[in-house]
Amino acid sequence: MSQNEQTKMSLGRLIAPSRVLVADKYPGKKELIEALVQAVCRDYPQLDPAYVASQVLKREEGISTTLDTGLAIPHARLEELTDFAAAVAVLRQPLAGENELPIRVMFLFLSPAKPTFFQQHLQILSALAETFKPEFIEELVSLQDSREIAARLVR
Repeated sequence: MSQNEQTKMSLGRLIAPSRVLVADKYPGKKELIEALVQAVCRDYPQLDPAYVASQVLKREEGISTTLDTGLAIPHARLEELTDFAAAVAVLRQPLAGENELPIRVMFLFLSPAKPTFFQQHLQILSALAETFKPEFIEELVSLQDSREIAARLVR
């Protein structure tokens, strides 16, 4: 199996249709992050949504994770996790904050804080940047619902 096939399998494994948000507009980046955190925390009862959101937002204050392709990858490493977790939002209208690049897709990525997961954490971040090129983002934006988007993430 090629590295690209492994990457797509890994990304697809992280996203269930219930953790895909599709929206025409969103009030702001913070609110979108909080909505994605809520989507993940529904499947991980050991996670406190307020705490997770604070960790992601704290990380985001240091260096923005928005790429010029329109992909934002807010992320955090959490002691409470034993495996990777994610949620994705696809925005019909780009979300642009003050002094921020426009966001078309936001991929919230959470990983265990244990050192043994760090290399894979970096590989997934790299795979996200490689996978979510502008043409792929436009394809996702054109899809109609969360099930279609989730299915496309594993192809």
